[in-house]
Amino acid sequence: MIERAQPTNYELVRQDIIEGIQSSISNLVLKLAECYYSDGNSKELLCLAGTVVCQYKGNRYNTPIEIWFQQDHPQVPPLAYVKPTPDMYISTTSRDVQPDGAVIIPYLRNWRHPNSDLDTLLNAMSQAFSQSPPVYSN
Repeated sequence: MIERAQPTNYELVRQDIIEGIQSSISNLVLKLAECYYSDGNSKELLCLAGTVVCQYKGNRYNTPIEIWFQQDHPQVPPLAYVKPTPDMYISTTSRDVQPDGAVIIPYLRNWRHPNSDLDTLLNAMSQAFSQSPPVYSN
């Protein structure tokens, strides 16, 4: 599947995908799908979809996420989104997630290859979401 996406840096993308799938704080599966940009364009990209664990007030929660690998990954940061289930809503007070679900934690804003990787991103998301959960349910 990775080959079909034709990433510029195949081995580095493969390594990050393996890290994401094997992470103990997430449950992610790989897919190849259309990613739609805010400017109306779309592109077929690799995506890890599933959940990342967070702890809030002594309880464990699985926050639904998608992480999209852009063509030039890891030179450019992945696109990370919280993807609420039908019974969930994105918190209007979240400082880490925009209303459209885009994750805007400092680790993503400061992404720099070769120092940044998916495993550390998942940990940063888990920590941020544990401090301020990005979703709630009715």
